[in-house]
Amino acid sequence: MTTLDPRPPYSPNELATLYPSNLQLHLVQVIFRHGERTPVAPRFQNAGLAPFWPYCQAASRFKAAVMEPEAGWSFLTFQRRMETPGKKGENVVAIGPGGEKDNVCLPGELTDRGRETTLQLGQRLRHLYIHQLGFLPENLGTQSEYYLRASPIARALESLEQVFVGLYPSTNRSLTGSPPTIYTRSFAEENIFPNNANCKRFHQLSLAFAKLAAEKWNESPEMQHLQSRIGKWVDGKVAVDGHPQLCGITDSVNATLAHGEATKLPNEFYEPRTREIMDNITVDEWYRGYDQSSEYRRLGVGSLLGDVKDRMLASIKDDTNRDGRLKIGLMGCHDTTIAGILASLGGFDKKWPPFTSSIAFEIFREKGHNKNRYTFSKPFGVKNKEEGWYVRLRYNDKPVYVKGCKAIGRHLEGDESFCTLTAFKEIVEKMAPQNWKDECLRNMDKTGIPPVEEVE
Repeated sequence: MTTLDPRPPYSPNELATLYPSNLQLHLVQVIFRHGERTPVAPRFQNAGLAPFWPYCQAASRFKAAVMEPEAGWSFLTFQRRMETPGKKGENVVAIGPGGEKDNVCLPGELTDRGRETTLQLGQRLRHLYIHQLGFLPENLGTQSEYYLRASPIARALESLEQVFVGLYPSTNRSLTGSPPTIYTRSFAEENIFPNNANCKRFHQLSLAFAKLAAEKWNESPEMQHLQSRIGKWVDGKVAVDGHPQLCGITDSVNATLAHGEATKLPNEFYEPRTREIMDNITVDEWYRGYDQSSEYRRLGVGSLLGDVKDRMLASIKDDTNRDGRLKIGLMGCHDTTIAGILASLGGFDKKWPPFTSSIAFEIFREKGHNKNRYTFSKPFGVKNKEEGWYVRLRYNDKPVYVKGCKAIGRHLEGDESFCTLTAFKEIVEKMAPQNWKDECLRNMDKTGIPPVEEVE
């Protein structure tokens, strides 16, 4: 999948169904994939694809915080140009397909198109949560009302900035207030994407599932079809573990589809059957583990889901009407985050998430529910403070049906998309590691594919 084609805003009838009058929205956490980007590595120059793309106007508008000898802190405005070794080893300015020297992108960089789509995501969130539902204030409130987080990869941070500006443009932010705080983590501690570079066991499992996919697909009729259509531009055979890898080919296809005609591959790469096969195989390679292994789910996205759950539980302790409490979280992440979460919860459509895909985690409180009236749970005498609370996920504006919430008593009566908070908490707590770093070093003596374990 490439660029997301978002649905129109909800109609009044749809809003009434999606947001029942007996439920009150309490907290929203939106996790989203970054916007359109260039390929993470230049490929297919033999097919006429330019290695450098001129779709990054931000490169001509950079600002850096610098220290002046007397004035203290100031900003240095500068323009970035790419440099590359020439044929004789000399340094030459990198140029785009039309001879462009300015606005040239880095590999994997958020492009102008990506900025547009993430801005539009923020605008859609503003329309829904401010204009239609009246849940968020018209103007940006205090820092305690929102939480901003991005991965340490630039395209995720820049996408977060664009979504935030779409939700609260400059006209709706105070010019004299404190600047918004954006949280990030070091790569070694990052859990906002499946971190196989810093989790040895997860990396080991990823390699095992990649090998399984290669064994399953490399000699298949589907791969033979790809070979017949695009094989002449590939070094050797088209394969899961080929050169480039099939996921790399898919990456270039999706990135080129999202941008201009000057950076397109030959037509064979875009044939519907070819794209369908590539998507099916790469999804199987990258995400089968979440269906099959509880350990894979724990190490891949369990820690992040645990953070989302903990933020929900903290929010219900706040008085619903108290000003300044957390109302919305925005988290800029990656495709592997989105698909990993959906697959782990049993709600994945097995299609690669398009650019700017999002999952909204919404928590609701039943109106009229007396917060001092609790049910009793085992052991007897322990009050259940979660009664009357529900969690619903929307993936690209469509409700997600979490597998573990389908049983009677684990969802809102009449609508399985609303998990009880208790059911959602139980599902996530089985998945969230107590110590992610410690678990990343366990089971290293185990090889091969873990036995099949159903998503609960």
